Parts: sequence; C-alpha cells; structure tokens
Amino acid sequence: MNNHPGPNPPTSGAPHGPHPGSGPGPHMAGKIYPHDQPMVFNPSNPNAPPIYPCGACHKEVHDNDQAILCESGCNFWFHRICTGLSEAAFHMLTQEVYAEWVCDKCLATKNIPLIKLKS
Repeated sequence: MNNHPGPNPPTSGAPHGPHPGSGPGPHMAGKIYPHDQPMVFNPSNPNAPPIYPCGACHKEVHDNDQAILCESGCNFWFHRICTGLSEAAFHMLTQEVYAEWVCDKCLATKNIPLIKLKS
C-alpha cells in the first residue's frame, strides 16, 4: 500500500485499498476518534497496532471492512458506505492498480486533479 505510515494498515488484495469484506461497518456502535488524525495509537498499549479512523464517520476502519484510502489528499481511510461509492465502483477502484481515490473534502479544498497518472 502506498503513502500511509504504520505497520498494520487495513489490508487489501489491491495495492491501495483494503480487501472487500462483510465486516460490521460504520453503522455499528463504536468509539468516535479525533477528526484530524488519520492514525491513532493506544497510549496505554504502545505495542498495539494503530487504529485507522474513517475520515467521514470517525469510527475505526477494520481489516475486514470495505474501505478506501484518500491517497493523494488527507491519508484517511473511509468506509465504502460513508463515501457513497457503489459496490461496483468500489471494486473497480480497488482492483485498478493505477487508480487513486480522493475524498470529497480533499477534492474541494486541495488542488488535486481529477485524473492523475501514478508514477
């Protein structure tokens, strides 16, 4: 995976998005994490893997969730359902090695082109 720190980001069959799963998803009750941190560490257990909060709902993105990384912008992971991506669009993006998804906030606030060639 590209452009995200940490030893255990959500996993994927594609190089830039976690593997599609049928995990509990963001609709389940869960802790809300800070809105400005794409990766959170547990201060009481520094050896625990980092937590990746969703850039939209701010709940944890689990390894088995359908999620996608805003690689060119904020480096937050987003649950597929939080982005509004259909399953077909999500699978197309995560299967395409040269595709980079960017969240709506980064598209609106940063100078990121709609189409960009990966190098």
